[in-house]
Amino acid sequence: MIKRCPQHGFFRGENCTCGSSGQVLLDETKTEQLGRLVAGGLRHFPGDLGLEMDSRGWVDLTKLGDVVKSRHRWAGKELVVALVTSDPKQRYEISGDRVRARYGHSVDVQLDHAANTLPLLFYGASEEEADRILEIGLKPASQRYVHLSTTPEKAWHVATFRTGNPRVIQAAAAAAQEEGVEMMTVNEDIVISETIPAKFLSILAAKDIPKPKDEQ
Repeated sequence: MIKRCPQHGFFRGENCTCGSSGQVLLDETKTEQLGRLVAGGLRHFPGDLGLEMDSRGWVDLTKLGDVVKSRHRWAGKELVVALVTSDPKQRYEISGDRVRARYGHSVDVQLDHAANTLPLLFYGASEEEADRILEIGLKPASQRYVHLSTTPEKAWHVATFRTGNPRVIQAAAAAAQEEGVEMMTVNEDIVISETIPAKFLSILAAKDIPKPKDEQ
């Protein structure tokens, strides 16, 4: 659900940080519908929607607003802005009259986020995936970049959506970057990377992965 606070603008949840209950703009169903369409246009199939995307992933915000309105009469540019600016996962960003996805692309883009500064990064995988990754390195599969977590617990949590027996791979990020592997910071949780050779990867011991008490 997306709401608007008269003082602080768009937000999600029951109340704004100031306590205002705000005005409902989109219910959960419409938020999901709009989110899927925007994700498709900014991550996966911009051309199919008539959007022109530059090499950095930017598209025209007004054009995207027109596209979503053509698919959903209740939607438009303002609601795209509401979706983007209220997103707790920071999937998208707006600059002037341009908008782009910050990560998650399957189309070929060359993103230009700030370089990663963390010495170690982490990737959650199943046991079978982990064995294979340690042999051949960590490569993008269905996405343009490898998506890494900034902490082992976050990587473990991501892996639980795919397997009941997660493994966490530790990447020696600083060493890899010194040898030319490009890694970029998306937000406090995610770093994206080009292929990481196997020599920079190792399995993190289970005892070294902090987990919620109900998972221990």
